[in-house]
Amino acid sequence: MAVFMFPSIWSQFKINLLLQIFDGLFTYHVLTLGVPELNPLVRNAIYSWGEVWGLVYWKLLACVLLGLIFVLRHFRESLTLKALTLTSTVYGCLLVVSVYHFLRDLFT
Repeated sequence: MAVFMFPSIWSQFKINLLLQIFDGLFTYHVLTLGVPELNPLVRNAIYSWGEVWGLVYWKLLACVLLGLIFVLRHFRESLTLKALTLTSTVYGCLLVVSVYHFLRDLFT
C-alpha cells in the first residue's frame, strides 16, 4: 500500500506548491489594484518590506512548511497525505473563488 501512496503524496506536494505560487501572484495582482491585504502578518511584512518582498517572504515560508510536511511522510504517511490534502483543498477553493471573481469582473 505504501508504494501506491507515495505518488499521491508527491502529487499533493506539487499541487500545494503550485497553489502557493498562484496565491502569491494573485495576491500581488489584487494589491496592485488597491485592495488591502487582510492577513495582519502579511500586511505588516508588506508595509515593512514592500509588496513584492513581503509576499515573497510569506510564500517562501509557506513552501518551506509544506516541504517540512512532505519530509515527515517517512514517519507518518497517512497524516502527511491528510495535511497536504487539507491545504490543497483550502487553497483550491480560494483559487476557484478568485478566478470566478476575476472572470466576472473581466466580462461585466
